[in-house]
Amino acid sequence: MGLRDALAKDVGIRPLTAQLLLSRQVRTAAQAKKILQPSLQDLPDPKRVPGFTQALHTLEEAIAHKQKVLIHGDYDVDGTCGAVLLYRLMQRLGLEVEVFLPDRIQDGYSFSQRSLQAITDGGAKVVIAVDNGTTAHQPLTHLAQQGVKVIVVDHHLPGESLPPCAAMMNPWVGPSPEEGGCFQEFCGTAVAWLLTWGVLRHQLGDQPLPESDRRFLYDSLGYVAIATIGDVMPLRGPNRALVQQGLSTMRNSSFPGLRALVQTAGIRKEPSAEDIGFRIGPRLNAAGRLFQAQVAFQTLASDSAVEAEALCAQLEALNQERKEVQRQQDQHLSATVEEQFQCGDSIIFAGHADAHFGVLGIVANQIMERTGLPTLLWAECAPGVARGSARAPEGYQLTDILHHAKDHLLGYGGHARAAGFHFDPQFAPQVAAALREGAKNQSSVAKPLLSIDTEISPGEIDLATVLEWQKLHPFGEAFPEPVFLCTGTRLATAPRFLGDGSHVELRLERDCEVVRTLGWRLADRARGLQAGDLLDVVVQVGINEFRGRRDVEWTLRDFQTHP
Repeated sequence: MGLRDALAKDVGIRPLTAQLLLSRQVRTAAQAKKILQPSLQDLPDPKRVPGFTQALHTLEEAIAHKQKVLIHGDYDVDGTCGAVLLYRLMQRLGLEVEVFLPDRIQDGYSFSQRSLQAITDGGAKVVIAVDNGTTAHQPLTHLAQQGVKVIVVDHHLPGESLPPCAAMMNPWVGPSPEEGGCFQEFCGTAVAWLLTWGVLRHQLGDQPLPESDRRFLYDSLGYVAIATIGDVMPLRGPNRALVQQGLSTMRNSSFPGLRALVQTAGIRKEPSAEDIGFRIGPRLNAAGRLFQAQVAFQTLASDSAVEAEALCAQLEALNQERKEVQRQQDQHLSATVEEQFQCGDSIIFAGHADAHFGVLGIVANQIMERTGLPTLLWAECAPGVARGSARAPEGYQLTDILHHAKDHLLGYGGHARAAGFHFDPQFAPQVAAALREGAKNQSSVAKPLLSIDTEISPGEIDLATVLEWQKLHPFGEAFPEPVFLCTGTRLATAPRFLGDGSHVELRLERDCEVVRTLGWRLADRARGLQAGDLLDVVVQVGINEFRGRRDVEWTLRDFQTHP
């Protein structure tokens, strides 16, 4: 008996579902059961997270002395969700609280002169930095000198040293799981949730939480799910339970903003990770990209259903505006990008004084996917200051590439595949040269390929099979949605073009079975196809529900014709 069949028998699943688990490095029945039934019991005790004890002590002092707290968030979905969660926690603790969300252009990432001034003007004695602060040496030194205590609740990689603060609650500061530490791949909001859980539990002397606190914690998982998916964190380990539980609470959440987001996004059942990634996340991020992050915060923090619906309408309008700005920026940079790609450059580095910085992260990601190269785009946000957003394919280390240009940069930070940087635009040629040299050191990185789980035919994928592997949800970073190969299919009818003409419907036949296949934004490639053509296709498989009927439906990812 092969490994696939043995796993299928041990877990009580179909061989195809077992193959999907094996493709995702799930080898044993115990590992499979954790995927099929993720549990919040797998979360680390908050006491194990580095910095929790110091954060708890600082908050206890704030409560005892009735000190004002300022939550310092970020303009992206993780920093906003984390700020809302901690704002609600401070309210439950009876503390006076304000929130500061940086502006992408005026402030950039993390602390700025404006945020430091807001702390001084507001009289906050305690600052909680969520999704930022780990590398903010100069601002945190300044705050320490002013007698302000800072709790950093973050998930970004630390530098060679840590800034002065009352507490550094960051899983990456402690030992790795292999060395006895806790899971490290949380988003900032997840770390904030662990702090929230630990604080509420501590207040009761580790006794069972009352129902109101339990409901608060469960509904707060909606924020964690949005942030985990929106910040592209790997869906493994405890993140699976956080996301699965968070998605299950959103439609009936006690927080009106979460309910309204689900409703206005047109989600009629329990949201999926895909719904967050393509519907809810972009709406929230659009506010920060267009320099109105406060609208996203107000939506998530709202306690009024009527207000939340009105704010969601604002988010929808902002998202439509973001799409148009994004299209314009991509078009404006296309000539430079194409020239660098054709020249064989090791990176894409492009920008100009009038670029719209708010959407550059999305545009950089699109260009990265098209070219397979690290892409760093910039805009001149103020005289003498250009801010950039960078994205890289799997296998690259953006922070290492940026480090190679450190002598020409005013600052940089982020993750292996997503980062930010800023510099004086007059030195753009020097920055570009240094970045290219840094990327050459990683030139052995393989180009991204479309990973295929296994080969299938239309007849072997029935509704029951698809329903079973849907138990493997959520799919996302490090746990991708299944992708299949089907060879030798025949186009049963001529292609049918849908919507604005950019999408296509194909009816593919093999072994006397016909399956409907949709190709989103693949119409141009399909225009030369005719009925009877033979195709090899790469697809994803899902369920189409229409008027109470459910049918298996394929989504086209790629195809090639037979000569």
